Amino acid sequence: MILNSIRKKIKWEFWPMWLANLPVGLIWLFFSFRARNLFFFSTVNHRFENGAMMGASKINILNHIPKSLLPKTRLIKSGSDKFMMAINAMNDLNLAFPIILKPDIGERGLLVELIKSEQELKAYLESNDINFILQEYIDYPNEAGIFYYRMPNEPKGKIVSIALKNYLSITGDGNSTWRELLGNHFHGALQIDRLKSSYGKYFEEVLEKGKKVIIEPIGNHCRGTQIVNGNHLIDVDLSETFDSINQSMKDVYYGRYDIKYNSWEELKRGENFKIIELNGIASEPMHIYDEQISIVKKYAFFYGLWKVIFKISKMQRAKGIQPISFREAWFYIRSYIKYIRSINKQWRDNIIPENYVLTPRP
Repeated sequence: MILNSIRKKIKWEFWPMWLANLPVGLIWLFFSFRARNLFFFSTVNHRFENGAMMGASKINILNHIPKSLLPKTRLIKSGSDKFMMAINAMNDLNLAFPIILKPDIGERGLLVELIKSEQELKAYLESNDINFILQEYIDYPNEAGIFYYRMPNEPKGKIVSIALKNYLSITGDGNSTWRELLGNHFHGALQIDRLKSSYGKYFEEVLEKGKKVIIEPIGNHCRGTQIVNGNHLIDVDLSETFDSINQSMKDVYYGRYDIKYNSWEELKRGENFKIIELNGIASEPMHIYDEQISIVKKYAFFYGLWKVIFKISKMQRAKGIQPISFREAWFYIRSYIKYIRSINKQWRDNIIPENYVLTPRP
């Protein structure tokens, strides 16, 4: 455990956010100086709140994506009987458990959960009086983050990053408990305390030999997912598929599409995949979380993306689209900080884990 703690402090992906983003902030200031405006980025996807830098509504972003490419989705608003609204939404959408719930506002996997029962649904919705998104759980076996941008004056764009996601999982040896198997896995060892409330007594059971269990079905590196650089998979077919998607979305030029898909060949043809989220200006090119990419290359990539943001912003301003004001930006910042501080993440504390294990399809 001591060794894992040391490794965590050294590894870039676990640096404190303020430290990891310090060079990115300097890059932003450099391009802000060139643009003569701190908030020039807000013009890029100007129909999203502040360009989706922080505090943007996910449902607003999803509404810009063709419905055929989305999971079945419904907004559950605060200040009402959210549990009954969710049950009615599931009936309307013909959904059964498990489902996905997530806050309408939030980044880095905040409170994104796989909900497996009415007990969990009720506890989750009662934990915070905020707007939630109820979403169909897509059981395609693969997940990726695909970063794409397009210049406003060009019909075709460019994919610049593909991150392949390996969910946190364990495979039984017939002798070790779930806890022991996780402890032997670097990313898993860091998640043990968080996952105890989800799996309870199962942590002390021996997992049968050869059985594989996906411990964390949410594909976020903060929750144990291993990120693999998939940039070698960028090709003409995939680019054409995302050109077609983006051209159907008005005034959206930049962001990372988080998708679930059945097979890579089908994805390239535009078949058997769903977009579960689109992240705007604040999105990261997730392939940089691959351990094989040096820190210098990570920040060089950020510089290249901010250069793209600067160029798109310049084109948008030439069309009369202006950045948000300082007053508007300050409102977003204050509101978002207050919102994040109010979030209760401990919704599972009073739930008895049920006999349900998510396993991959054959």
